Amino acid sequence: MSSLRQIKDVVQQFAETASAALKLDVEVVDENFCWVAGSGRIKNLIGTKIIEQGIISKLLLKGRKNVIVDRPGEEESCKFCPNYGKCRYKKAVYSIIKNEEETIGVIGFSAESKEQEKLIDSNAHAMLDFIDKIGNLISAKVKEYEMLKQVKTYAQLMNTVIDNINKGIIILNRDDKIMDVNRFIEEKLQINKEEIKDKHIKKILPKINIDNNNDENKPMQYREISRTVKGKHIDLLYIAKPIVVNEQSEGTICLFEDYKDTKQLAYTISQKQSTISFDQIIGENRSFSDFKEKVKQVAQNDSTVLLTGETGTGKELFARAIHESSKRSNKPFIAINCGAIPEALIESELFGYEKGAFTGANKMGKHGKFYLADKGTLFLDEVGTMPIYLQIKLLRAIERREIERVGGAKSIPIDVRIIAATNEPLNEMVEKGEFREDLYHRLNVVTLFIPSLRERGEDILVLANHFISKYASKFNKYILGLSEEVKDIFLNYDWKGNVRELQNTIEYAINMESSNYITKENLPFQFKEITTALKSSEFITLEELEKQHIKMALDKCGWTENGRIEAAKKLGISRATIYRKIKKYNLA
Repeated sequence: MSSLRQIKDVVQQFAETASAALKLDVEVVDENFCWVAGSGRIKNLIGTKIIEQGIISKLLLKGRKNVIVDRPGEEESCKFCPNYGKCRYKKAVYSIIKNEEETIGVIGFSAESKEQEKLIDSNAHAMLDFIDKIGNLISAKVKEYEMLKQVKTYAQLMNTVIDNINKGIIILNRDDKIMDVNRFIEEKLQINKEEIKDKHIKKILPKINIDNNNDENKPMQYREISRTVKGKHIDLLYIAKPIVVNEQSEGTICLFEDYKDTKQLAYTISQKQSTISFDQIIGENRSFSDFKEKVKQVAQNDSTVLLTGETGTGKELFARAIHESSKRSNKPFIAINCGAIPEALIESELFGYEKGAFTGANKMGKHGKFYLADKGTLFLDEVGTMPIYLQIKLLRAIERREIERVGGAKSIPIDVRIIAATNEPLNEMVEKGEFREDLYHRLNVVTLFIPSLRERGEDILVLANHFISKYASKFNKYILGLSEEVKDIFLNYDWKGNVRELQNTIEYAINMESSNYITKENLPFQFKEITTALKSSEFITLEELEKQHIKMALDKCGWTENGRIEAAKKLGISRATIYRKIKKYNLA
């Protein structure tokens, strides 16, 4: 569409005004030789293409500024017009319309009567000046339209961007009344922008503080504000900055972020390096592989999981793998060690606290781990160490799916999957009154006992080689593996600290070792004690020897039922015999 046709209504007004003032016919033609405005007979031809292109064509193509045609239909420039020699016009004045350096049309005044012809003759210079000014006015309107169109395009672009960013925006005028909000704010606060326009910001967010926003050079400081929307508690972070035009404040722009989304994103990013999949949990032992498959099945659902087993068996690794394989994997995994936090602080760490809840509390309050884990997974390590009084609050949070902050009076809904872990026998703690029975049953939905390292047989050597590769690379050493003697020592060692103890042992040995294989001389002190004790015993009884061999076989094959059957086969005895020997030597 041509520039003139885009503002044809405005051009028509110019044409009619000029015609009324001069008592002449007016026509305006665009660069496509179409009439876009006019008076008299031309008014009925608007939108059609002109036939008599003679003088107008010359003006458009040659770019002449303006011209008076004394003998229309007879002049050289009219030669190719179909009306050559029979033109209805007696005299005409034409001027080109330009936008910057581009010719975009022609405006003309024409005389069909003797009176109109005399009017042009007697005011020739004034006519040229006037038609030139009308052309310039139309040109200015074209520029104005294009600028407004560009501004409108930019405004629509900005509105699209503002509506689709993951931040809230409220724009205020100098009286702190709302001029505009984006979709984020509409959705978070459940409001319609048209209903709140021109309202004071305090009517929407009574506790917002924008009093200190008069200095545009001040560093931006986030503040926190809370609001309850349809029974749901929302915490927002916001900053308020002045909108300064010509060194004068014309209003304020307030930027909002959802506290929970922001904090969860920070946790998610920080936790990504600690992401663990089941494939990264190393082990080739058949019973251990079967156990992993069982845990993978449990991971798919939202059931509460209780991980049990000796210290160092990798309970947190399994918790992270369960989360990573679950439907909540794109949400936070929040871990808290209940035994590592002082009793006085664990409640506020779990549930958070309101501002001023106790002496020394953060003046802004604090969100607890439950709140931050919303829609994700909360891992409670060493849950057996949790104080009895706090177990009641934990039970309430699990049952009702809501929490209350320390010093708070309102409940906050949460959606969290619980994975708890303990190396203590919780059932025995329940009998002693050290752990609440109702909480135990809430946590004991799916209990998974992680096998100890000594039950995993050759996995000891598999894991040892894994840690050798890890620390040899880290310490820039060329270590190929374990010596044969160290392999025997490792396979016969109890590993009460399990995988963690094995990892620490390898790290220690690689620090000390200077050869290509880890030797017994460079093992930690407890391993030297074991080898020395074995050497110092010249004679042992047959019963003791039998006991040691049965234990060694069970350590290698596993203490599960399948492991005991396999150990019996390797020892050349029956299943009943090995069970009788286990009972005899009190090995169970």
